[in-house]
Amino acid sequence: MKFAVCIAALLACAAASATAHPFQNLDFDSAMVPIDSDGYLTWAQGAPGWGHPDGDSTNYISMIPNAGYSQTYWLLQSPYGAVSGPYGLGMRSGNYTEGDPNSGFVQAFISQTGTLASNVTTVGLLASNGRFELTLNGNPIDMVPVGLDPNSPTYQDDLLYYSGEWTGDVSDFAGQTVELKIIDLELPPNPPGLIVDQIQFMPSVREPSTAALCVLGLLGAVLTRRRATH
Repeated sequence: MKFAVCIAALLACAAASATAHPFQNLDFDSAMVPIDSDGYLTWAQGAPGWGHPDGDSTNYISMIPNAGYSQTYWLLQSPYGAVSGPYGLGMRSGNYTEGDPNSGFVQAFISQTGTLASNVTTVGLLASNGRFELTLNGNPIDMVPVGLDPNSPTYQDDLLYYSGEWTGDVSDFAGQTVELKIIDLELPPNPPGLIVDQIQFMPSVREPSTAALCVLGLLGAVLTRRRATH
C-alpha cells in the first residue's frame, strides 16, 4: 500500500512538472546576435520568449537606439554594467506607423506567460529612463524603487531620474500561470524610452526543484519497498 501511495505521489509530481511553463530569457541574455548582423534582429534572435504589440516597426529589434516617432525596441549591451550580463532591452512608445507622426500612439510593452513557483513572493528588475508598469494577468503590481525614501520631499522628482532596482509583492500569484507584461508609460512628444533588465521572481525561502522532489519521492518508494520485503 505504501509503495502504491509513493508511486501515485510520483505520478502527481511528474504531472505538475509537465504542466508548469517556466518563464524564459528574463535577463535578456539569451539573445543570439549573428556575427554578420546588419544591426537588426528578429524577435527570435534579439528577445526569444518575449511578445510585443503590433506596429509598423515592431517586427525587428535594433542594436542601436532609434530616433523618430515610431514605437521601437532595441537590444543594449550591459546597460547596467556588470550586473546586467551581456544584454538588456530598451523600448520606446510611439506612433503605430514608422515615420508618420499622425498615426495612432502605441504604448510599447513586452510580455510572456509562465508559471510562478509556489513560494514566490517578490518580483524584481532593473529599470530606468522612464515610467513603467508591471502587470500579472492584467493586475498592476506596486513597484517600489530600492534605495529611495518615499518620505523625502524630493521623492517624486527623484523617481523621474531613478535608475536601478525595483521590487514588488507578487505573493498573491504564487503557484499560478500568469502573463507578465512590462509597459512603457511615457507619452508623446518624444518619450525617452524604458530600459529593463534582470527580471527575477524571488521566493521567501528557497524551494526544492520539482525534479529534486521527484527523486526524493522515488528514493522513499524504493526504501519502503525494501523494508516491506525483509
